[in-house]
Amino acid sequence: MFNKIRICIVLLFFVGIAEAQRVKSQAAFRMLQTANTLMEVQQLDAAEEYFTKGLSRAVANNDVYSQAYAYQGLGTLYSKLEQPAKAIENYEKSLKLYKSLKLTVVASVVESLLKSTKGIGDLYAGIEIGAKGVKMSIMEVKLSKDRQYDYTLVGDTAINTDAAELSYQSEKETQDALTLLWNVIKDRHQIPAKNVHIVISSGLRQELDKYNKVDYFAYVVRPKEMDQSVSITSITPAQEAELSILGIVPQKDRFLANQLDVGSGNTKGGYFTPDRTLVPFTFSLGTKSFQRLIDGRVNGDFTAFAATAEKLWKDSIAEVLAKEMLGKNELVTKDAIYLSGGIVWALTSYMYPQEAQKNYVEISAESIAAFRRKIGSDFAGLANPAALATISDNQTAEIARKNISRVVKTYDQKALLSGAIILDEIVKKVNTSNTKKKFIYPRYGYVGWISGYIIKKVTHQYTTMLASK
Repeated sequence: MFNKIRICIVLLFFVGIAEAQRVKSQAAFRMLQTANTLMEVQQLDAAEEYFTKGLSRAVANNDVYSQAYAYQGLGTLYSKLEQPAKAIENYEKSLKLYKSLKLTVVASVVESLLKSTKGIGDLYAGIEIGAKGVKMSIMEVKLSKDRQYDYTLVGDTAINTDAAELSYQSEKETQDALTLLWNVIKDRHQIPAKNVHIVISSGLRQELDKYNKVDYFAYVVRPKEMDQSVSITSITPAQEAELSILGIVPQKDRFLANQLDVGSGNTKGGYFTPDRTLVPFTFSLGTKSFQRLIDGRVNGDFTAFAATAEKLWKDSIAEVLAKEMLGKNELVTKDAIYLSGGIVWALTSYMYPQEAQKNYVEISAESIAAFRRKIGSDFAGLANPAALATISDNQTAEIARKNISRVVKTYDQKALLSGAIILDEIVKKVNTSNTKKKFIYPRYGYVGWISGYIIKKVTHQYTTMLASK
């Protein structure tokens, strides 16, 4: 399945002091700036005329910078006009001139535009080492004709290792998983090492920090044959929350909605205030860590497990959640929350099988509560939802069945209940006053924060180049 994530980036199409000094014909350059403005307001015929006239003046005045700028503009114009051959021709001329002027920042952007026009993107690999397993996302990054980066999920895979056990066996399994994925990155996709990012999730880091083992873990699970330039880093819950918003929430909703991820080791999320300040939300329990907490207090069947879970939540954990939410008023007041995490995937697969091919599924607070109840009252029935029989599209029905089969293999009854309690209780807390609030499951959310990490790294490449000028 291919999913596309778009993020508007302020590109480096500018003229700084150094570039302004290179302009030999102010009249030509003013004409090219006018052409750019016309192109931005979709007056493309007029823009082409001004670009052409400006280029002629630049050539007459031997103004190399303005020529490069003109060819760049014409490349973008023809790209918008769906004339790729002309776009490629002009981008190539622009790139050659920018390189001759040693303007590496703009040359890099034009090179990205040229590759995208040719249908070529840059591949990036992101590997998340989480509390429950290792996930890899392969993303193709293209710079579009609208000066946006398009992030296309080319492929993804996950390997269960239960790294949070912090045992020799789990460390060995994690290393084996990384070795396998590294070979896929290197041999099958031929992704350069500089485009590979490996990150220990905040949930796993939370467990490792208890024993001051973050650096040790990163060292011991590192494949021996991995390129030394590839580092294994870790992030905090607050960093993961910011990256999740960047990678999961659509650009149009980024400053209007909340994002919450119920992971294996913890729960995190947050929102941006009107002045674009991140307010993170972090909660130390996730599906797996809550299950381990319950298992440590009870030795019995599911009934005993469920009773202990409910009592534990009521007696102590509810208060911890309430304290974490203090002062985070927009978790309650905002109109939408993007919910991600394995438990949300499981809920959507069981309760909304008819939506199996939708990238965004709106789920209700009532269905979340019903899911929690059904885990205890009709666990067998979850795997055979009534809605599955009503799906008329064969492809959707097949995908829905596969999703349910994967959930059955991934989560047992205790794990489902652990995650459902956390999800339901948080939703109750944030759903107290805004009756119009929407709860949205983004299907690509499982690679959300690692996608956000790649997006941020790509952006950083340009800002770093700019700072070094």
